[in-house]
Amino acid sequence: MMRNMIAIALLITMQACSASDSWERVMIRGSAEANDPVLKQVREFEKTGQVKDVTVLESFPVQIWLTASKDTIEALQKIPRKTATDQ
Repeated sequence: MMRNMIAIALLITMQACSASDSWERVMIRGSAEANDPVLKQVREFEKTGQVKDVTVLESFPVQIWLTASKDTIEALQKIPRKTATDQ
């Protein structure tokens, strides 16, 4: 019984490590809009566990450092943005 529990715990740990290995730490630039859609989406992804280690720098537009999968990063980069000159 104990041997089976150890084996299961080891398997779960190995799967968690392999899943997070494909994640990377990147900086995503936000939008110059008042209700930043990029930051909003990052917060939604954070709630669902699709991003982690989120750090928002006080700049304009915001710079958001996060760790996520390549697919999630690509989805965030595709969000339309306004720049300060678009205002």
